[in-house]
Amino acid sequence: MTEQSVTMGTHTSARMNVKKASTAHGRKWKLQRHEEILAAAFEEFATKGYAEARLDDVAKRAGIAKGTIYLYFKNKEMLFRAVLRGLIHHVFEELEPFIRAFRGSAEELVRSVLSRQYAEVVKNRKARSMFRLLIAESHKFPQLSDAYLREIIGPGVTAMRALVEKGVASGEFRETKIAEFPQVLVGPAVLAVVWTLILGERQRLDLDAYMEAHLELLLYGLRKGGHSAGGDSEISLSEREKQ
Repeated sequence: MTEQSVTMGTHTSARMNVKKASTAHGRKWKLQRHEEILAAAFEEFATKGYAEARLDDVAKRAGIAKGTIYLYFKNKEMLFRAVLRGLIHHVFEELEPFIRAFRGSAEELVRSVLSRQYAEVVKNRKARSMFRLLIAESHKFPQLSDAYLREIIGPGVTAMRALVEKGVASGEFRETKIAEFPQVLVGPAVLAVVWTLILGERQRLDLDAYMEAHLELLLYGLRKGGHSAGGDSEISLSEREKQ
């Protein structure tokens, strides 16, 4: 091997390392810019609502030119969907795999799922702000409610149904109509969000204690061998009507 070939090899390796570093830096910079746009967009949507939010103002908040936004998002609707996805979607997208892989008891699973939802949605100021926006404006912009249904409700309902079915399969939960309408399992959490949005600090909920009450309510309705409020043994409403 000649000295010239060694030198050429060294230079080639150096250029490749510089290119790799440059590419890695570019990816990191692009990701950072993406996150900055999402953060600015959230503040704009939360402050002004969907209808009044303008991409020009999002760009100002992010300290970029308006045209830069279009390098990442096609329009305001796509930007809104990205904000929604970033704040809440991952919670529900990851929920079904978590439920199916869980190895503890059904009761432990319910507690774990509720803890995640309260921590990442109910107690999350940004998630509550998006919820308020959807309530206020989805009737004017049905594409917002469509996005919410697709990104949040759909995965959430599927996951909660899987939770109920898993408990029934293990013999810990009884078969009820809850499997048909698993939305009812998160009803108290939705109420907690609405309560906090409307009453705020004036009538503040102790969300930790509230979650324990929510858990108790769910287990009371799901567990085998449970008892009704009147102390009767487990009898369904339809069975009572037949008696």
